[in-house]
Amino acid sequence: MNGLLVFQSDFGLVDGAVAAMYGVAFCVDPDLKIYDLTHNIPPYDIFEASYRLLQAVPYWPEGTVFVTVIDPGVGSARKSVVAKTVRGQYIVSPDNGSLNHIARTIGLEEVRQISESVGRRKSSGRSDTFHGRDIFAYTGALLASGKISYEDIGPVIDKDSLIMLEGNEAVYEDGVITAGIETLDVRFGSLWTDISAELFEKMDVAPGNQIDVSIYRDRTRLYHSFVTYGRTFADVEIGEPLLYINSMDHIGLAINQGNFSRAYNIGTRGSWKIVLKKL
Repeated sequence: MNGLLVFQSDFGLVDGAVAAMYGVAFCVDPDLKIYDLTHNIPPYDIFEASYRLLQAVPYWPEGTVFVTVIDPGVGSARKSVVAKTVRGQYIVSPDNGSLNHIARTIGLEEVRQISESVGRRKSSGRSDTFHGRDIFAYTGALLASGKISYEDIGPVIDKDSLIMLEGNEAVYEDGVITAGIETLDVRFGSLWTDISAELFEKMDVAPGNQIDVSIYRDRTRLYHSFVTYGRTFADVEIGEPLLYINSMDHIGLAINQGNFSRAYNIGTRGSWKIVLKKL
């Protein structure tokens, strides 16, 4: 292990929850290097947790340990696990769908269930509502510090038994792509779709060309325009929309120096769909 420990949660920073996780980890090993992925995941939003792991995990060194705690089922029968990615990072997580994007996009080498005799903090009291502190941060710190090996964590479980999230895959047919809007580039309000760069290439559209773009909520079309496909935001004028390949190698929809989601009151997932047609 490399001593790097990265935390993600939906706790925010308005109280002491995140600091408690830090404290538990430093009690295991004060020399750990601890970082935050984010603590601003919307409460209970497992999909968003899964997506933000995909945004960050592949870019960290082999041996890095991630702890993700978006856990509306805390204390229930859901499993506590540690997954090893095919690239050698480790993710400590509830088995509730938080590993969805990593498993499907990067790939998991192995998954082990945390044995509480090993991975539960001693003197953690009678509460079963803060596994982020008492199990996940503690296990993550033990693993990141090398005080236990991955094999010590608990028994191997079938990767195919992990809970995965349901979703609609982008579809290309007769020059039209129909897809979902997975999330936002939160600070800037750009829409991030599940249209991969490879799928988009089937439309054979060159930078500078325009594409017929519609956005639907259920059957109601709430946005329609002809949008330029650009390589950078500066390929269109300030205030103009553009389609582009985002940092996740998927298609995004933005306004240059604007906020697309706010401008058109567009949401994500569920009943939201985007349709691209080649002109």
